[in-house]
Amino acid sequence: MKNFSSIKCRGLTLLELLVVLALLGLLLGLGGAWWFREREGLLLAELRSFLERGRTEAIRRGEMVAVVAEGDGLLACLDLDRNGTCQGNPLLARFRPGLGARVELHTGFQPGLRFNALGRPHTGVRVALWMGSQRVLLCVSIGGRVRETPNASC
Repeated sequence: MKNFSSIKCRGLTLLELLVVLALLGLLLGLGGAWWFREREGLLLAELRSFLERGRTEAIRRGEMVAVVAEGDGLLACLDLDRNGTCQGNPLLARFRPGLGARVELHTGFQPGLRFNALGRPHTGVRVALWMGSQRVLLCVSIGGRVRETPNASC
């Protein structure tokens, strides 16, 4: 039988503890940056798909489709009354980025985006996806093409 009074319990020194905490912080920081970039890419792809779906639905149905802001996200609906809103019109899709991200829709002269039956918007449009202080821009050209742009000009 061992005598437990002869075993010395040795804890971590302050230096060892600081090194372990620094390594953990570094690993978490790298993992967080990776997760943020991955999430940004997924949200951007989802937003692009949402805009392309609005255009496709306009062509498929031969009707005007409106894309309007709703809180931090966007709505797409048939614009049967041609007023550029989704009130009283059939809803087609909803885009909600969640987790603190938000979308801003910047159009030339109307508050929303409308695709005609040929899939062309009434004006060029910039769509900004904000994740914290970081912004990614998508442009919808007069022809209806959706593309990412590095600067504010479309």
